[in-house]
Amino acid sequence: MPDTTLTPYENLQFSPLADGSPVRVSLLWGNPETGPAAVMVRFPEGYREPWHSHTSTYHAVVVKGTFRSLSPEGGPQSERVLGPGGTMVQPGGVTHAEVNAGAGDALAVVVFDGPIDFVMAE
Repeated sequence: MPDTTLTPYENLQFSPLADGSPVRVSLLWGNPETGPAAVMVRFPEGYREPWHSHTSTYHAVVVKGTFRSLSPEGGPQSERVLGPGGTMVQPGGVTHAEVNAGAGDALAVVVFDGPIDFVMAE
């Protein structure tokens, strides 16, 4: 049986999502190479991701701030802004982009059901 682990937010180890990226992530549990895995993601104010997809489906809960999830087709989800407690499910293989739609940093807990990857859209 694994030991109980308690980690205050202040002790989370955040690192850049990728070289030069302003998005910071902290691994909460799991193995990002094989999945499943969970991360805390921190988006700086005003940041908009490039169009991309993930191989695995993810489930996210907004912890702080406001997120908008965009789809290339427009769609009704592009008009929704989620605040703290809001949830989203993004199926694997679906092109999208997230935007920090509010003031200050935005935080979300994101749980991937498989490996964590970031596939740039063509």
